[in-house]
Amino acid sequence: MSKNRLNASEATSLGGCGCWIVLLVFNLALGGWSVNYLLQWWFEKNIPFIFDTIIGLFIAEVSVPVAVIGAILRHFGVL
Repeated sequence: MSKNRLNASEATSLGGCGCWIVLLVFNLALGGWSVNYLLQWWFEKNIPFIFDTIIGLFIAEVSVPVAVIGAILRHFGVL
């Protein structure tokens, strides 16, 4: 047997860590996009994307649905 093989608990913990990293990156990207969209199109302000992502960490639960609905309404010409 090879000494480089992982047991079941180590393999599970590595997979779980990978899921958390993917979720964090997704949250940062989507939260940053939503804050950037709301600031740029509705308030006509623009800040660097890194600050959008930091703000998005705290308000993404509200800003993502509002930005998605706003983007859909803008696409169909309502806004």
